Amino acid sequence: MTFARGSVKKMPRNNRFRAALLLIAIASFLIPAASYAQGGIRQFQRQVMIGGRIPAAILIIGFEKDAGAIEKLMDIVSQKANETFGRLDGNNPGSEVARINAAAGQSAVQASEDVVEAFKTAQQLSKWTDGAFDVIYGGSGHYKDVSIGGNSVQLKNAGMQARFDDMIDGFLAELMIRYIFASSMQNAMVKVGNTFRGIGQNVMGPWKIQVQDDEGTYAHHALNLSVSNTGIATVSANQYRSQQLIDPRSNSAVAQPCRGVTLVMNDAALAQGVAHAVFLLGPDEGLKLLAKLGKAKALIVDNNGKFIRSPGF
Repeated sequence: MTFARGSVKKMPRNNRFRAALLLIAIASFLIPAASYAQGGIRQFQRQVMIGGRIPAAILIIGFEKDAGAIEKLMDIVSQKANETFGRLDGNNPGSEVARINAAAGQSAVQASEDVVEAFKTAQQLSKWTDGAFDVIYGGSGHYKDVSIGGNSVQLKNAGMQARFDDMIDGFLAELMIRYIFASSMQNAMVKVGNTFRGIGQNVMGPWKIQVQDDEGTYAHHALNLSVSNTGIATVSANQYRSQQLIDPRSNSAVAQPCRGVTLVMNDAALAQGVAHAVFLLGPDEGLKLLAKLGKAKALIVDNNGKFIRSPGF
């Protein structure tokens, strides 16, 4: 499954099932900004790397006369995203999450507001999905064994580890768009990894991305999606080519349940988390989860390449 701008093209066979790489946010950077200008309004754009690992893009529609302020805003948004990633990166021994992991089974650890929010969002996702999504790995614990009190977090059992890999893109995208909106910019889109979060529209109309099967076999099923005031996340089988897919409910490896999932929800972090749960569950159980939630719409591509849409998609 891939995101692209423009016409549907057949992808090379050695790229089949790859993650979402051809993104409207990236394609837009290839078009001179001047070509977007309308009445003194244009699209400001920037590509960044968050934490040195996650590619991201920021698009903001604003007045040319405010160029300096908008460029400064993108500096601030990028900085805030990097700071939050640094606190959530469990691979960084100096991060807050690493300190919380090290204290598992011992004591609560004081945490920043964004870290506490990330744990709360993860718990919400785990409850919604009955544990099919869980940021807790190792030890004998799961999401129910995480205690959040005020500005502290405790992993109750020794050996428990929190990793936010399956929701970090959406969490950062949501954070970035909130900073942009708080600065009175009402038309913007951010892309972090394989997750989009948009507000308003661009100068040419609604923000749009296209979803299609990478191999091109089912190109007639390609969909155009608007990213206005919503989050869109994709999970691809390609993400698990070099690692096993683990069911957090049993802590055991599972076979590839489908090719990919694209999920639309009002919050980008929730969209990414639910997308991972639906991917893990596969088409049948994934559709049951979506029907129970009633808060998300999804496109599931099964292992035969069939496009399966949830009601309302």
